[in-house]
Amino acid sequence: MSDEPPEERQPSVHFVETPAFRRLARWLPFAMVGHFTIGVPALLISLVVAYGTYVQAGATQRMQQAAAWPIVAYRTGNYTADGQRLINLSFTNNGLGPALIGPVEVRFRGRAMRSPVDLLSACCDYQENRAMQLRTSPIVNVALRPGEEVLFMSFPAVPVNGEMVDLLDAAREEIAVRACYCSIFDDCWTIDGPQSQPQSVKACPTNWTVWQER
Repeated sequence: MSDEPPEERQPSVHFVETPAFRRLARWLPFAMVGHFTIGVPALLISLVVAYGTYVQAGATQRMQQAAAWPIVAYRTGNYTADGQRLINLSFTNNGLGPALIGPVEVRFRGRAMRSPVDLLSACCDYQENRAMQLRTSPIVNVALRPGEEVLFMSFPAVPVNGEMVDLLDAAREEIAVRACYCSIFDDCWTIDGPQSQPQSVKACPTNWTVWQER
């Protein structure tokens, strides 16, 4: 005789379709199509709005950068506006925003000069400890406002400077100046010589011989 308990039978479930269920079943596909028809345009509109916001943000950033775009130019002259003879090297910001001047390199006949004294020694027979009148201004790591000009080296025609004035004036054509500058948005450019077009760079060079004021 077996001691196993009798097998329990699971009660069977019978699904009875009611008239209400049949009506719901008929309308369910139409409801799903309607929901899909409404949802897809809403999704497309959301994507269009998101893309438009992205484009507008990019355009706004470009407008801000353009409104703060500096354009730095190197210049050299030999007279002031009132007619006084003054040999000078300068930078001018002709742009719309401030410019942070990075490294500046001054070369004479291809050789980098470290300071105005180096330049005068190379071009103009300057001897150490000789008396002279020389005006300099800091230019590296200096911010130039729009429309501002900085004469970073000027050499007036005064008796103590003697013939060095004529020698420096003649040497200006052989003096090459290049500089790197950046905007407030950290966009950077380099220029090399007068009337040169700014060249965009990712960062200012670190291998230049940097010009020193003294």
